[in-house]
Amino acid sequence: MEADTGTFALFRSGGFAELDTFWQRLKRVEAAVDVLGTNPMPFVQEAVDSIREQIDAFEPAVSIIGQVKAGKSTLLNALIGETDLLPSDVNPWTSVITAIHLNSRRRPPKTRALFRFFDEMEWDRLVTTGGRLGEMADRAGFATEAETVRAQVMKMRKTTEERLGENFSKLLGTSHAFENIDKKIIDRYICYGDPDTGLDDGVYADITKLADLYIDIPRYPTGLCLRDTPGVNDTFMMREQITLNAISDSRVCVVVLSAHQALSTMDMALLRIICNVHAREVVIFVNRIDTLGDPASDTVEIKESIRRTLAKAGVSDKIDILVGSGYWANCAIDDACATMMPASRAALERWVDARPEELADPAMLRQVAFDASGVGDLHRAISTRIVEGPGQMLLDQLAAETENLSQMIDTVNRVAARRMDRDYMGGLDMERIVARQTAIGQEALARFDAAAADRRVQLAERLARAQESFVDTAVQALDAHLKTFGGAESWSFEAVSLRMMMRTAFLSVCGRLRKGAGQVMAEALKDFSDHLEMHFGIEGHDAEIELTPLPTPAAPSALARTLSLDLQTSWWRRFWRFGNRASPARRYEAAIRAEIAPLIDELMEEHYDPCAAVYRAALEKFLGEEGRFIDTIVGCIRERLDYVQTNDRRQEKVA
Repeated sequence: MEADTGTFALFRSGGFAELDTFWQRLKRVEAAVDVLGTNPMPFVQEAVDSIREQIDAFEPAVSIIGQVKAGKSTLLNALIGETDLLPSDVNPWTSVITAIHLNSRRRPPKTRALFRFFDEMEWDRLVTTGGRLGEMADRAGFATEAETVRAQVMKMRKTTEERLGENFSKLLGTSHAFENIDKKIIDRYICYGDPDTGLDDGVYADITKLADLYIDIPRYPTGLCLRDTPGVNDTFMMREQITLNAISDSRVCVVVLSAHQALSTMDMALLRIICNVHAREVVIFVNRIDTLGDPASDTVEIKESIRRTLAKAGVSDKIDILVGSGYWANCAIDDACATMMPASRAALERWVDARPEELADPAMLRQVAFDASGVGDLHRAISTRIVEGPGQMLLDQLAAETENLSQMIDTVNRVAARRMDRDYMGGLDMERIVARQTAIGQEALARFDAAAADRRVQLAERLARAQESFVDTAVQALDAHLKTFGGAESWSFEAVSLRMMMRTAFLSVCGRLRKGAGQVMAEALKDFSDHLEMHFGIEGHDAEIELTPLPTPAAPSALARTLSLDLQTSWWRRFWRFGNRASPARRYEAAIRAEIAPLIDELMEEHYDPCAAVYRAALEKFLGEEGRFIDTIVGCIRERLDYVQTNDRRQEKVA
């Protein structure tokens, strides 16, 4: 699927130019690595294969999240120049995370569309507990409401199973792949459908977990992934964790707000996500400014309103806020500006401060509409964040690895060219040398494992203290509420402080773990260097090798999850009316502890443990590379000794 050639004239602003330049740099690195790959040494081949894999696997992901009716899918279609690819106004209850892979280097063979279904365990968890909403109601002890939620979800399950018939159980845990992308196929898997119409739209949507679409578009960047998400406020929060996982795996998060909704308040679910993503990775895009009466002045007020909302939540003021219209962009891409809605056309004229006659030329109108849409600005913002963030980190890492590899090759060549005394070579205890080399690696891993275990205990203690502090403060607030209003008034308490304390604890502990991993790596390098100098006379190895940078720990996406205190629906507020019941504080305390406990477990098991695993894997990779390098030196000396001894035996026979 390709956009027509005329579309690319619209992109004269060069929105992806920075990302294109980055890929050119990456290709030069790849060419240099190919030259190194001609070296037959085993340790070189493994290192080169690793570098190639890193380059090949680089596919920065951009998650598009937003409010209902904010025009996310319309905007995403405009971003790739395919105005009819994703269905618009998809019901968030059944919409699916859809990843669009642009010019992918890792597209599965003969696959343009891949749809993966929930497995049986995932499906059962979704429908038997009533989703996250049902789980929260259960934990809070609200059996009647939990049963109501479960009944609603079971009705959805029954409808899905009846629609799919005997194929239902066969589909769970499987996937469907297609060689070509067709809109009817896409609608069948990710678009909400009404079973009463008899159409295929949405027939698989309820059980589809993830959708991957692979699109090749000339002049677009290589290896860029754009993800359309259902958000985190679907009716039963059944897909909430899937969305949060996608966001935590992304390098840029584009928050799409509707111009009218942004004037009032930002969706709290979105705000929670923004609070738990690095500010440098967030871009806020105010969409649908074509529906504003006076876009120029209204957007100023909108931006100020958003800034105030972010400031109240303690979010960095460095987040970029862009404004535009996916509708304007789509009209321009389709060359359909002549049929643009009159009100939208009038808003465009006011936005660019132009009279109708000044935009009479169709080509000019088309270009003006696209430039005013903000899509080009969003392209540039995405490119900048990728290049300056994960892109620069990858280049730094590859530069360190290729330089280290060159230094190691030079060292081995010097050893191979050096004249060695047969007595010196014969006196080397190779078994002891290899054993010490192995011990250095084992000792380093043991030090890291001990440090990681200690940090894990520290994190658990800090999270527990954060919970106790929050519960104490909340109970005091509840006591004050009851004294003022009695038990009839609904009570609520914001969980921002809890999230901030837990976020600070997590990032602090993981930051120290990262620093500790770097120290262990540096100590191991010094041990290897001393080892080389002691046995082989190779000096300054630790000065020649640059340790590759370790990734900065990401804020845990689990903290963006909805807690019962976040819910503001009328029926949930009834849970926090205490009436004349005894011990309301104890009732609240038990409910909120039951709610926080799974969150703490998730922070430990789904965020800290994987973070520690990433650092351990980096250490293992470093130790493996050093080990193979020294193995090559040992092998080189053994070959030289074998040659000398063989030559000596020949001379003895001649004599």
